[in-house]
Amino acid sequence: MTTSSSMFGRDPGVATLARISTEFDAIARQMSTVSAEFAELRRIVENPAVQTGQRSAEQAQASPLTPPTAASAPTPPASPPPMTTPPMTMPMAQHPPTAWSSPGRPPNQGSSSYGPPARPVPPLPGPHPVYAPVAQRPSAPRPPRPPARPLSERVAAAAERGLVGKVLATAGVGVTLIGIALLLVLAAQAGVLRPEFRVAGGAVFAVALVSTAIWLRRKSGGRTGAIATAATGIAAGYLDVLAATKIYEWLPVVAGLAVAGAVAAGGLVLAYRWSSEHLGLLVVVPLIVLGPVLTGGLDMTLIAFMIVLAAASAWVQWRRDWIWLHAVRLAAPTIPLTVVGLSALGGTNTAHTGFQFAGATLVVIGLGFAGALVAMPTTRFRAVLAGLASATTVPVLLAGEVMDTAGAVALQAAVAVLVIGITVICSVVRTERLGPLPDVVAQIWTATSLVVLFVAILVCFDGPVAVSAMLGLATVTSLVARSWSATSLVLLGGSTVIWGIGFAALLDDMPPYVLAQARLVEGNASLSIVIGSLLAGAGAIVIAVGWTRLTAGDLARVAYSAAAVVGVYAVTAISVASGVLIAGPDGFLGGHVVATTCWVVLAGAALALARRRTGSERTAALTGGLVLVAAAMAKLFLFDLATLDGIFRVLVFIVTGLILLGLGAWYARALQSERFPGASTTTPGTGTPLRPS
Repeated sequence: MTTSSSMFGRDPGVATLARISTEFDAIARQMSTVSAEFAELRRIVENPAVQTGQRSAEQAQASPLTPPTAASAPTPPASPPPMTTPPMTMPMAQHPPTAWSSPGRPPNQGSSSYGPPARPVPPLPGPHPVYAPVAQRPSAPRPPRPPARPLSERVAAAAERGLVGKVLATAGVGVTLIGIALLLVLAAQAGVLRPEFRVAGGAVFAVALVSTAIWLRRKSGGRTGAIATAATGIAAGYLDVLAATKIYEWLPVVAGLAVAGAVAAGGLVLAYRWSSEHLGLLVVVPLIVLGPVLTGGLDMTLIAFMIVLAAASAWVQWRRDWIWLHAVRLAAPTIPLTVVGLSALGGTNTAHTGFQFAGATLVVIGLGFAGALVAMPTTRFRAVLAGLASATTVPVLLAGEVMDTAGAVALQAAVAVLVIGITVICSVVRTERLGPLPDVVAQIWTATSLVVLFVAILVCFDGPVAVSAMLGLATVTSLVARSWSATSLVLLGGSTVIWGIGFAALLDDMPPYVLAQARLVEGNASLSIVIGSLLAGAGAIVIAVGWTRLTAGDLARVAYSAAAVVGVYAVTAISVASGVLIAGPDGFLGGHVVATTCWVVLAGAALALARRRTGSERTAALTGGLVLVAAAMAKLFLFDLATLDGIFRVLVFIVTGLILLGLGAWYARALQSERFPGASTTTPGTGTPLRPS
């Protein structure tokens, strides 16, 4: 044994081989144990009447367990015992534990109830890990939900945060302003006090409130009360000026605007110095609500006051990211202007307010975009600022109802040019203060300009001319999208939508089935249809190329397929409508001859394009060309042969056949040149070399 041990120590390979043989020995004995247990289970199932207790006693006397013997040195590998299973007499319930069911027993200990007794196997050198069943970690119980706080506690917590004080102060502002409005309006109607006392009392009351607010601001914990008191006083002074101008007419409109702007500016100065957006909102919001009460409704005087308010509060955005105040001050003039447009749409006469409406709208748009540009470098809400500036153009969309057609179109075109000009200049010219215009801002403003132009077209034109104008706008916009990367997606998406609307209107004016009947074509054909069809085909091609450039895959194939279908319709409509306009009924037949010929020519163009492309683009172009050839043949035999007569039938077959012959010859030579680029062919019988094209 000493020699064997020293040999294993000197030769690690032999020791490893011995360990592997020992493990195979243990596996073989384990398989024998499992086989014996299955045999016993089968015997018990077949003969359940045998008493289990007698078998257990006999098995215990005949086959006592052999105690294990410990070995101090590794032994040579033993040959595995045969896999035959002798009959068993011990029931499964009293079997000796196996190596898999008893973790503490070595895997080489067998039982004398089957096979020869196993030789003891020494433990392998090195540390042996102890394998134990992994206990599942109990899931931690969910903590119980805390009970809901009583209402009284929540109110007390809100009071500690100062929320209750703010709510009460805001309510006090509203109630006080309502009282001042009643003093200025209802007291005048009832004849209570003289007008001078009413206006003077309102002014004194406003000054007293502002002075009290300044005094409260210096006290500890007086910020909330100071803000509410100051807002009340400033709004009261603003309403007092508005009443003196509109109700009593003591001040001219210009003077009233100047005084009102000074009062609003004073209130916003306090808001700026106190860094309180809340105060700024309390200065502006009550004026929007109570202003129409004093003016007796919505008119241009009220709109002028709102514009002054918006202009007087523009500087507050400097170094202040007050997005809510910015939104409110722009809404002050924008909402009344929009209401004027909606009223005109509902039938209200606005014949004498067109020029004032245009001027007020331009001023509000200028304030919106100028404020956005000033606040853009420091704000966190760039997209919101851009959207608010675009929202000031909403009244322009209703200009066609307030003004005459020429004035409305001029206003809308000017606004569209102004917006797109600001976008282009700010995107190209980058100063140290403004910096580059964010892409999201450029996209929002570009979309705004496109919407205004679209509405201008609808106001300016009508019928088929409007269809042609929409398709032309879509085509030009899609061309511009190719050279302006920052807003290409917006321009291309907008042009696609406008083109879709225009093409749907074109199909309504000239449905496809009309092109098959001469009488219907004569009633619908016009120069606008021809121009619209031409622009529809060109726009479809440009838009398809644009989407292919920006995207890939299925969308590109869909775009090309749609462009092909539109191109076929456009060619047919142009040919047939032009023929009817030029030659009347005979032009209908000639137009269809030209249409069939153009179909084949378009198929040849698609095949030629396929020779210059690779991959999926080549497959799409080749498939489209072959489909178009099949469609041309179907039209030739199903429609032209039955509808055309005389020389037109002869011409369409001869011209189409010659084009197909030339197309087939060219395609065969092009394919030969592609396969053998350096080869040359000769004409049979002449020896003249033909260079591959």
